[in-house]
Amino acid sequence: MPNMRLELQENLAMHTKMGDKRKLNESLRSAGFLRCVKLDHISSLKIKVAERKAMSEGAIVNGVHTVPGSNYYGTLRLLQDLSVQLCQMNDLPLNPKAVYESIVCRTSRAVAAGDAYSKLKRIIKSSNLSLVRTDEAAARAVPCEIEVFESKGDLHASVSTTVSFGLVRNADLLYGKGDINQHGFLVNQKKGDPTEIWIKFDVVVTEKMNMSTGDYLRFANVIC
Repeated sequence: MPNMRLELQENLAMHTKMGDKRKLNESLRSAGFLRCVKLDHISSLKIKVAERKAMSEGAIVNGVHTVPGSNYYGTLRLLQDLSVQLCQMNDLPLNPKAVYESIVCRTSRAVAAGDAYSKLKRIIKSSNLSLVRTDEAAARAVPCEIEVFESKGDLHASVSTTVSFGLVRNADLLYGKGDINQHGFLVNQKKGDPTEIWIKFDVVVTEKMNMSTGDYLRFANVIC
């Protein structure tokens, strides 16, 4: 992977220098390792914060579209019911409340974006290009996709959350025009002359969990 990463960064630098967006996007699409970038364990398990966001956003839970803001048809109610039903029906030695909270925390778009950014900013970059976070996926209300099911005596869950990123040319940040803050967001310093995000793309953060054994796989898939 180090050689593939270096090759990608060299291609990004060259296409940025030439101002060629099409070839830059092609380089991102052809970098197969960007389809599965392994991520570390989730950085935040603040359930109250995650619940507030999950309540206000729609999701797809086991193929069912939830209703944002609804106490009866919303994401939280459906996940609560599923957690209880699957644990009780299959006589699983799990705490339904802990199952529910573990899943809800992984629906957080902010946490998923922050964790993906900490890894991807070291990969998708070059001497003249930097990665930034954006809120476009949230603005488009892309639903989180959740699957919860029992298999061979174990409870499994899969949570996929879509987040958005962009690439800015470092030259556009010169002379105090803009900066990238500690959270990865572009901060425009000059109100009348905003810095352009040159390339925009989505990243799907997926975590597959065996709730019974504690095993998990968490990865980012760059969609260009």
